[in-house]
Amino acid sequence: MRFTPSPLSSFANELNQQVVQEILEWRWKPSLRRLLSALESHTNRKAFFDTYAEAMVARHLLAQGCDLTFEVRTPAGKHCDFEVRADGQVFYLHVKRLDTNRPPHNARRMMTISSRLRVLERIKRPYIVQVRWNEGLSDEQMQRLVMQASEFITHAHVGDEMKARDHDGREIGGVRIVAPYDGDHVSVTIGLPSEFVDQASRFRRLMHRAYQQFMPKAVNVILICSGHPEDARDFEDALLGSHIERWDAYPPRGKRLAHGRASDGFWHGQRFSESRAAVWCLAEPHRDSIDCRLWLRESPSFQPEMNNLLLRLFGAENR
Repeated sequence: MRFTPSPLSSFANELNQQVVQEILEWRWKPSLRRLLSALESHTNRKAFFDTYAEAMVARHLLAQGCDLTFEVRTPAGKHCDFEVRADGQVFYLHVKRLDTNRPPHNARRMMTISSRLRVLERIKRPYIVQVRWNEGLSDEQMQRLVMQASEFITHAHVGDEMKARDHDGREIGGVRIVAPYDGDHVSVTIGLPSEFVDQASRFRRLMHRAYQQFMPKAVNVILICSGHPEDARDFEDALLGSHIERWDAYPPRGKRLAHGRASDGFWHGQRFSESRAAVWCLAEPHRDSIDCRLWLRESPSFQPEMNNLLLRLFGAENR
């Protein structure tokens, strides 16, 4: 198939060209023509990819048989990104994008360090542990990092963090206990080399911004796109609250500690009660599809027809 030149050529080498060709056809769709115009007008990288995320979401919904209207004005003068109609239901979708700047999947890098980090996964503690290290560490320094991390993990609790140091006191990496884990042993994830970034607070700020744009007396859905699979956990922490250890509750059978959620969650208690559905999407511009995860609030909840529609559009519900 031969593609015509794209007005989106400034970032063409980062985009899926089949998707681009489909988006260009929106010039013939009055309801989406302004979205295409906005995309073509951006030369700033962040603004372009924020709008491209909206386009990827719109394409996903069109494929599911939805009718879309772009940028619907609210009585307060704000704008909902999309009015979505399908299966006799209507809801308003608020799309945001967060660039978490996590290191990309790099098989060679993972192969280089996996044998060393595997030692940490032998520790019998049920935690997800994030490890970071400076680029260019020697074998001796990497071994020092692993030894310090092992000692720390053995005694640490959820939320604890440490910095590993070389023999001269220079920082060479760090370890953070991120969350409880269903298994019996440590599960290791990789953090940014320089520091641990509180991505949950960044997701939470976008949720606040989306909430301010809600259409009153209507169903509103917050959807945030980002580009790394590990971002889903930070999105969930932003929505439901940080993981904490509960000393006021009995632990589940076979566990030594009970865990719960802190009060910093966007949905904590009755906070932001008009928000009842939230979606995280893995949206990578070079791919031809997005992967979605849906959270539905138990109370207050939607009517079954709306629940069924959201489940159909955005996948199985997360708990």
